[in-house]
Amino acid sequence: MKIIYSIISFLLSYIIPKSDRVLLFSSYPDYTDNSYAVYQYLRNNRSGVYKLVWIFNEKRTIINNPDVLAYYKYSLKGIYYFFRAKYVFCTHGLYSFLTPRQGYKIINLWHGMPLKNIGSLDPKNNGYNPTKADYLIATSDVFQEIMAKSFNDLDMQRVLVLGQPRNDLLFKETTFFSKRGIDPNEYASIGVWLPTYKQSAVGDIRCDGVYNDNGIAFLSMDELRQLDNFLVKESRLLIVKLHPMDALQNVDFENFRNLLIIKQKDFNDQLYTLLGAADYLLTDYSSVWVDYCVLNRPIGFVMNDMAEYEQSRGFTIEGLNKKLPGAVISSYKTLMDFILQPVLITEHRHIYNKYLDNKSSERLIAYLDL
Repeated sequence: MKIIYSIISFLLSYIIPKSDRVLLFSSYPDYTDNSYAVYQYLRNNRSGVYKLVWIFNEKRTIINNPDVLAYYKYSLKGIYYFFRAKYVFCTHGLYSFLTPRQGYKIINLWHGMPLKNIGSLDPKNNGYNPTKADYLIATSDVFQEIMAKSFNDLDMQRVLVLGQPRNDLLFKETTFFSKRGIDPNEYASIGVWLPTYKQSAVGDIRCDGVYNDNGIAFLSMDELRQLDNFLVKESRLLIVKLHPMDALQNVDFENFRNLLIIKQKDFNDQLYTLLGAADYLLTDYSSVWVDYCVLNRPIGFVMNDMAEYEQSRGFTIEGLNKKLPGAVISSYKTLMDFILQPVLITEHRHIYNKYLDNKSSERLIAYLDL
């Protein structure tokens, strides 16, 4: 099959005329993350200079907006623009079975700085990462080396320490509350909890750490009810956004009052603008906390299964538990204590982000001379 795809790629590269004015974008979920941030920057600052084309993974998510040029991944138009584009900006790779013409680059923005082993470092992949990248990005020198190793020992000079474009969105206004009729001023604090998946239901099917199919992290359904009552009593709002790949997407949760558990199908906002409006972040092994450090706000790490997770998946940073810029939460009581009084810990913060601003997209576009 590789030979067949190579022949197809050669023929399409020969037949389809190239264009320095076509730029391609792809992300998972569709129309989000680092690719979305770069796309918005180009729309706002290079209007009319480039033809910006989105490739969507799912037909149902294609945006019905005449200002957004979007095609389904497995459509002829989608593949056509893949070979026509000068640069491909993606978060999970795109058309790994096809090879664009020489001189046309895949800017793999990825979807976070890896704290858990990915690609070549993931034991499951036997030392090989099939995801293509001519350039990668990183937020610091530490992650520059990790990203290079994760992508088949890519030349370090091709891992650009420019910051993650999606972090620019942390400084923009969110539409999350207005869409849901929520008045943020009614709450003493608003937190966002972003647990990574322990068992996946789509994509790379796997189970890492301890999966709780009857709750979230170490909390049972009954404890989630208690937590909701606590939040109501204290006039606090906690938004739990489940990971798109999480098997918990298939669990029927109650409709709580101040504990909002949101599944991917019900989320049509930009996650990072919502994060920018949060007073604190709760997460675990998700790379989102590296980004949230930019805001210099409290982070709580819900880690009740670090030993199990390290054994099954492994971490990219040695001694990670001693380098976390936040409080470790492993019980219901410590969770409540943190919500009432989030603790800001700035130690080790400098390790993860060279830049603490909203100019990552600008730096990337300047580097590419677009």
